[in-house]
Amino acid sequence: MTSKIKDIRDQNAIQWAKVIANPHAYAADSIDLFRRDIVLLAAVLMEHGVKMELPTKERTPEDVLKEGMGELGMMLGSKAFGNALSFWRRIKEDGMMDYESTYEEADDEYYQRDNGTYFFIDPETGEEVDCDDTGEEIIR
Repeated sequence: MTSKIKDIRDQNAIQWAKVIANPHAYAADSIDLFRRDIVLLAAVLMEHGVKMELPTKERTPEDVLKEGMGELGMMLGSKAFGNALSFWRRIKEDGMMDYESTYEEADDEYYQRDNGTYFFIDPETGEEVDCDDTGEEIIR
């Protein structure tokens, strides 16, 4: 398993060197290779019994738009992506601000770790804060 992971790491290092040397020539191909390597890494880990869990962070409309913008940029090229990016900025400035404030106010979720303890994400700092099984912060 370790040698397979190191091979993936080495392939990524070579690709990063190419992107750094000439981003215009290698950026589009590199994104596809990085995606493939992430999937390959997950497959190697699962193949060797490493527990894989889905992220617990809820996807927001902003996340969906960002992913879509990345895909669109790869399909259309840099000039069209520039136009799409300005469209994204207008959407974010006009419509997303209201949603973000509503989302942050409603974010009172807490999660359980593998060891049985609980935590929530502090919306101001983004850090994990220990809490009890009802979501109340544990003061130490």
